[in-house]
Formats: sequence, C-alpha cells, structure tokens
Amino acid sequence: MIRRLAASAVLVFALAACGHKDAAPVATEAPPMMIDDRGFVMPLEQVVTKVNYKPWLPPGQIQKFAVIPPLGGLDTPSSRGVAMEYQNGSTLWLLSQWPKQGFQMVFLRGKDITVDACQPGRFKSDGVAWTTKGKLAMTLQPDGAASPTEVDREAKRLMTAGACK
Repeated sequence: MIRRLAASAVLVFALAACGHKDAAPVATEAPPMMIDDRGFVMPLEQVVTKVNYKPWLPPGQIQKFAVIPPLGGLDTPSSRGVAMEYQNGSTLWLLSQWPKQGFQMVFLRGKDITVDACQPGRFKSDGVAWTTKGKLAMTLQPDGAASPTEVDREAKRLMTAGACK
C-alpha cells in the first residue's frame, strides 16, 4: 500500500511538472550571419531594383540577400554588388558579386582574376574570387569553418552550375 501511494505521488508530481503552464518556452536565437555585416539585407525583389544587372543565383537554400557597396567608384546601381548567403549541405556560404568595372583585381600570389574568366584566385585562406565570362566578379567564402579544399570544391560546383557564364 505504501509503495502504491509513493508511486502515485511520484506520478502526480511528474505530471504536474510537465503540465506547468507558467513556464516560458526556451527561445533559441540564431547566431548572426556573415551577410548581416556586408550591406543592406532585403528580399530579392527589392535587391534587383537597387542594381543594374541580373544577379546569378546559386543552387541551394538561399537564406538572405543583401545589396553591398561597390568594389570601387561611386555607389550607383551600375556598380553595387549583391550578396547572398545560402546553404549547401551543412555549410553556410557567402557568395558576393559585382559588375566588372574595367580594373584589375589582384589577389594572393599576384593573380589578376580579370585576365582569365573562371580561374579562381584566393583572396584569403578560405576565400576565392573569380570573374565570369559575362560581366560579373564573384567572391565565395564560408560563414564558419571550412578548409581551403572545401572552398575550392564549392567554387567549382558553382561554376559548373552556371557561375561562370
């Protein structure tokens, strides 16, 4: 009888704890994304009204878009960039693009990426840049940790998917 009473008391306390209505849900705030510091985050429908070109969109789940400052010159629709943070697998990637503006883009090891289209140059250990056959210059970097090999693999995937046209 005492065992049954003790078991009933434990069950009542357990059920009461589960059903407590005053408990606030635990909020899990997502960490800030790299794109949040790059420019003005807005929906794609607004982004395309701030630039004079059609941005290339990567395959994958795009999380955010932003209008970003130009690489050089005046901040006009014909020189502004577009950034997008997207997910491929478990990695978030920041892809930025600008219209080519007729100047050299020299990165590590003195490589000018404007000479040969679709030939990535490293602008930092985990970031690459390239120009397209069309009118864009692009950079790619992870939002978080990724090896240079992973960055190169993702850049190649993007180029195969159309980021070189």
